[in-house]
Amino acid sequence: MNFEAYRPKPTEGSSCDKSTFTGPHANKFLSDCPSGGCLTFAALNEALDSCEVKSDCGGVVMRPENGDLPFELRKGSQLQESPTKEHAYIKKCLTGCKYVAFSAPHGGKTLNGCLEDSCKSYNTLSAAQFVCSKLSDCSGIVAKDNTYQLRTGLELQDEEGWLTFLKVCSQEEPTRKVVAVRVSGHTGIHSFRMGMYKIASTGERNVYKHESDNYFLYYSAEDAAWALGPKPGDSNVWIYLKSEAASPDQTEGSWSYYDGDSESWIEDAGMSIEAEEVELQGVGTQIKQESPIQEKFPPSEEGMWEESFGGHRDTKPRGPAAVGMDVTYEASSHVYGLAEHASPMALKNTVGSGGYSDPYRLYNLDVFEYELDVPMALYGAIPFITSHSERGTVGAFWLNSAETFVDIKDGARGKVSHWISESGSIDLFLLLGGTPQGVIREYSRLTGFQALPQKFSLAYHQCRWNYKDEADVKAVDNGFDEHDIPYDTLWLDIEHTDGKKYFTWDSTLFPDPQRMQERLKAKGRKMVTIIDPHIKRDNGYHVHKDAEAQGLYVKDASGSKPYEGWCWPGSVSYLDFFNPKTLAYWRDKFSFEEYKGSTDILYTWNDMNEPSVFNGPEVTMKKDALHWENVEHRDVHNLYGMQVAKGTWHGQAKRLSKRPFVLTRSFFAGSQRFGAMWTGDNKAEWSHLRDSIPMLLTMGICGFPFSGADVGGFFGDPDAELLLRWYQVGAFYPFFRGHGHIDTKRREPWLFGEPWTTRIRDAIRTRYRLLPYVYTLFYEASTHGSPVMRPLWMEFPNDASVWALDNEFMLGDTILVKPVTQQGANTASVYFPDGLWYDFQTFHKFTGPKTATVKAPIEKIPTYLKGGAILTTKERARRNSVLMENDPYTIIVAVDKDGLATGSIFLDDGVSLKSDSVLVKLEFGRDTEGSWLQTKVEKNGEYTTSNTVERIVIVGLSSKSSKARIAGKDESLEVEQSQSVITIRKPDLPIASEWRIQFS
Repeated sequence: MNFEAYRPKPTEGSSCDKSTFTGPHANKFLSDCPSGGCLTFAALNEALDSCEVKSDCGGVVMRPENGDLPFELRKGSQLQESPTKEHAYIKKCLTGCKYVAFSAPHGGKTLNGCLEDSCKSYNTLSAAQFVCSKLSDCSGIVAKDNTYQLRTGLELQDEEGWLTFLKVCSQEEPTRKVVAVRVSGHTGIHSFRMGMYKIASTGERNVYKHESDNYFLYYSAEDAAWALGPKPGDSNVWIYLKSEAASPDQTEGSWSYYDGDSESWIEDAGMSIEAEEVELQGVGTQIKQESPIQEKFPPSEEGMWEESFGGHRDTKPRGPAAVGMDVTYEASSHVYGLAEHASPMALKNTVGSGGYSDPYRLYNLDVFEYELDVPMALYGAIPFITSHSERGTVGAFWLNSAETFVDIKDGARGKVSHWISESGSIDLFLLLGGTPQGVIREYSRLTGFQALPQKFSLAYHQCRWNYKDEADVKAVDNGFDEHDIPYDTLWLDIEHTDGKKYFTWDSTLFPDPQRMQERLKAKGRKMVTIIDPHIKRDNGYHVHKDAEAQGLYVKDASGSKPYEGWCWPGSVSYLDFFNPKTLAYWRDKFSFEEYKGSTDILYTWNDMNEPSVFNGPEVTMKKDALHWENVEHRDVHNLYGMQVAKGTWHGQAKRLSKRPFVLTRSFFAGSQRFGAMWTGDNKAEWSHLRDSIPMLLTMGICGFPFSGADVGGFFGDPDAELLLRWYQVGAFYPFFRGHGHIDTKRREPWLFGEPWTTRIRDAIRTRYRLLPYVYTLFYEASTHGSPVMRPLWMEFPNDASVWALDNEFMLGDTILVKPVTQQGANTASVYFPDGLWYDFQTFHKFTGPKTATVKAPIEKIPTYLKGGAILTTKERARRNSVLMENDPYTIIVAVDKDGLATGSIFLDDGVSLKSDSVLVKLEFGRDTEGSWLQTKVEKNGEYTTSNTVERIVIVGLSSKSSKARIAGKDESLEVEQSQSVITIRKPDLPIASEWRIQFS
């Protein structure tokens, strides 16, 4: 062997750490030079475990003459020529293969096909080639006399007369003349247990059991090789056979087939054959001339077996596999769903005029500054459509996680949806709930109900990419207190980590993360850190080392090494969350022992989990990457983000023994079980404020109620008016968070000065007033699937004028919200459905159905209480939701035309995964003695609370009531009446008990 080619050639005036190399290592740099002599080890794996070098000039030298210690750990200039040619130099692999062999004849070549088993011998070259289906530069077959062995790595060295040669797979093979031979009477076919080949490729497949005794043989005159497969047009597999027959014309002779179990050729003389000649390209990928069986072969039209996009090549070893179906919604003119798209709530036609020219696409992508009013794919995909008409409500759930396109058109009998997915199976659920709530309940029973969140997560969240250090965190936290603005949670983006390595902290910027969190905890606040699924390929990073050692990464198309891409940390690989081992590993990473610096107030934000691959096709993972059990990524792409959130949710649950909080950007049907989502990288523009409404309404329609949009817009700098209007709307989002890009100006709520600080404070306080009601809505979502933020057609299904209305919405069944989404507007046009409506601030009454122009001064968002509803609030201003826990309640009764109203409030500890609870049902009615307000209590366990009712407000009564008393008690309550509003102060009734107040 000649080691001369690997000698370091020092650069003039440089030291050891600035050396370049000749030969295959030219222009590469040396790092981690040794400070001591060689280290010796008895076993190769021990040496490799200690060899944590980061360059091409550090590794292990094998020295067989050293006896008990044959391996030496060497670095730098020590990796030089040695006296004996048996030396071999290998380096711990940094790129996901296994080792790199540098000694001749494999200098600088990468091993891609590591074989786990020891060498196996075969009598023929073709047999060895067939089994060795994943060959590469440093993995192949060695020959000696008439024996062949599969070898890998060091085993491929020149020794004892073995002739080393290499074979590279995946090369284009020339056109072959092949004879197709029909086989009958073959009895041993069912014993095949070896890898098989598709007609279209040389890639290995898992064991495939045949179910028929009629097969075709294929013969190649060039290499005298036989292949056995089913008749053309059936399953695409190949099995090598051999025959003593010299040519395909000689059909007599001794026939054998290769048995993978015994690794031997088995003679089977019971076969009879008939032959016909065809011509195939490669290994049967394409028929080149006419033949009687041509039409039965899978065609090779462009894009069916592979395709290219933007410089990326997508192999399709399993061939075309699309599935599709049409669904007609009888007598329907409106359909909804197909989250996530930045488009109107009512789906537009994609066939014909007046709509989109392209179908709705469901393919989770990292989209930068997404466009509006288009059917393009965004971060999540829920293949669910619901239709509403005078005849009722129905739904269709297309359970397929591959890339999917959906066309919408008008049919003769109603709306029609045409579904087509790239792969997978047809798994269609038709939901006949009859009513809007009935359909969403049935859908939630299929995919799971919204997880009941902790109370704090429903309050206001403050985020930015990035709060730069502990001093910045402290200053922002103090800023909220100094300006008397409530908030519950402070968020840290990717810059808090050590070099974008998740589960770590930048020790310079965040030297004491536990102390930082304890300061927040002392005030009742929480923190969220970002943790993404891409893992930096750094041998000093414990997550990467574990993933490599345990095989936890998604594999590339070869299945032999981790899929590599580029994301925030640089070179990364992606954890395979479909592998149960990966989920278990990820879950354990959230323990306090594993996640150093974390505390019990730290929660998680999963971003970039589409997954985002900066150098991948459409900024995502290649479709031919392989997951656990060789499942192609194309089949499960839209599920990946949900699997990440699922692993995180279970990790938090195990660590905290209380309800997790997880925010995910990517999602699929069922993601609602694992937390919240937000609409991604929106812009600080009025149009994005406007379109956040239909986007979030669609999320509720699709069974994912816990949703929000970045208040203020992620990209760009909002002015004070836009920011205020966004806070006013955001206070009614299910998920309420302010967030901004690293390049935007700081926009904490007080930075615009007065009067804007006061106006934003009032908007945020509105959310805190409503927390008891919002929490109750999430209880309903977790038990019935009911959206928190609802389109009007769900509450007023018989009013055709609201079926496409998406510029106003209901918060639950009680509050009507009309966002102001136009710059400079001081009025708003509000549609009031049938019934009575009361201005939430002034209690001024409106009667529907009608459209009215109302005042909307800059400090006000038009909001209205529905007549017939009872709303429960907390009115005392605090710094966060934890400090409100023991505060008393206010009950607001808004009566309908008959003077009646109902409502409820859900009470529990707001934290525990499984907790005792109380559901309090409130009812306002009338009898011969006058009006009354009473509670009925449904208990689940032994939950108790000392909270009381400090105020009762009754709006809309036509008759005056001057007296009120508590049933069973003699004393009267103080009653105040102003026009049509009655107020009872300090009744001091326990909120979780049954009582009755009689008015007269």
